[in-house]
Amino acid sequence: MTDNMITKIEGLGNLPVLDTIQLKRNRIGRTGGLSDVLGLLECPTLTCVDISDNYIDDEAVLPEVWMKMPKILVIYMQGNGCTKKIKNYRKTVISSIPELRYLDDRPVFEDDRAFAEAWARGGLEEERKERERIRKEKEEKHWKNHEAFQDMIKRAREEKKQAEEAKQAALRAIEGENSDPKEEESTEVKEEEEVKQVA
Repeated sequence: MTDNMITKIEGLGNLPVLDTIQLKRNRIGRTGGLSDVLGLLECPTLTCVDISDNYIDDEAVLPEVWMKMPKILVIYMQGNGCTKKIKNYRKTVISSIPELRYLDDRPVFEDDRAFAEAWARGGLEEERKERERIRKEKEEKHWKNHEAFQDMIKRAREEKKQAEEAKQAALRAIEGENSDPKEEESTEVKEEEEVKQVA
């Protein structure tokens, strides 16, 4: 329903399994403001809504619509005036919708959520602490992985050495089993006669 000059969202209650709706570049919000968007609440199964490039200026769209949609995961809202009115827009939206996975032009990564929720708890200072905590956590994980890799290489070398030693021992055992006692005795006799002749 993109580019259809739609002015108001309505009638979605008749679509009980609808999960995605594309309403980009319409006229939603131009005449009725927030009331033009409330129709989204008629369809609680929606997980993905593209309502970008419309005329939604009321920042109350966040608490009155998005936060009341139980399954919402993806929101495209850029190109609406409300995105400039919602203070710290991206952080505020992410921290307000726990299950949100994608907002406008990029995914909501795990770190994004951690930073946004820290900011919501205690502002920039709390966000800085969270960033430092995550940095240290990643650094510790990196060194643990590095040490684990080195241990794996060490074990592989040791196992290879043991396998080679076992192979050599097996070869020596096979050579011992295949040797002829009479031939060994004859060789010893010849060696004794040569010693006597020399004497």
